[in-house]
Amino acid sequence: MELTTKDFIRLKNFMYNNYGINLENKRTLIETRLVLMVKRLGFSDFKTYIDSLMQDKSGEQVSVLVEKLTTNFTYFMREDMHYEFLKDEVLVPSLKKSPIGGLKIWSAASSTGEEPYCIAMLASSIFGKNSKSKVSITASDISNSVLKQAKAGIYSQDKISKLPQLWAKNFFQQVNDRNYVINENIKNLVEFKYFNLNNNIGWEKSKYHVIFCRNVMIYFDNPTNQKLAKRLYESLKPGGYLIIGMSESLSNLTTDFERVKPSVYRKKI
Repeated sequence: MELTTKDFIRLKNFMYNNYGINLENKRTLIETRLVLMVKRLGFSDFKTYIDSLMQDKSGEQVSVLVEKLTTNFTYFMREDMHYEFLKDEVLVPSLKKSPIGGLKIWSAASSTGEEPYCIAMLASSIFGKNSKSKVSITASDISNSVLKQAKAGIYSQDKISKLPQLWAKNFFQQVNDRNYVINENIKNLVEFKYFNLNNNIGWEKSKYHVIFCRNVMIYFDNPTNQKLAKRLYESLKPGGYLIIGMSESLSNLTTDFERVKPSVYRKKI
């Protein structure tokens, strides 16, 4: 099964225009990763698959496609210096002066949930029984499949082994020989929802104290990242922080963010 130039251009333009994902130099990757999936779905060629993809109003086919073309590689405490920053500069200071309505944190590409649950466990270790009134965490992703996994909150033993021992003991329950489920009190701190970061709708409705948007910009080109940075800036409260991946930077973009340290930026007060 061959991905023709015409079909590649159709798919590339569809993903870029609707989701901001840049597939310009990914023709071989697309063909390699999708051919078995397309056959398994019952399509005889890429053209009929792309036709079906574009006509699907449920978003399910796009969700599967995005999962195939992007790397949902994550783990607990990934780039742990960001959690140290969150603790020292945001969570602990709020013990003395908590913002009205509590802290609002957004995990903007939550994948299978490790990032927002780490934030929730960190908050719980600091605020204890008052966590629900002190912090609310919104977690979003473009893949319904990974959101389903995240909501279930079930992780293998090797996954939770990367956590502080006390967290693994206090925040998880063993469900079988291999898997653990995260406690309901931690789940209740996180609201998962589908969200397309390339969508302009709704950015002004919520203002956050911290936004985690890590390892997302690597899939976008400069014009798309320029728009995304502007939207994220508008979604932060004055003085709020944007945390991106350690391999990412805003240095090649024109933004109003102040650089705090590598991969951490602040909205002007």
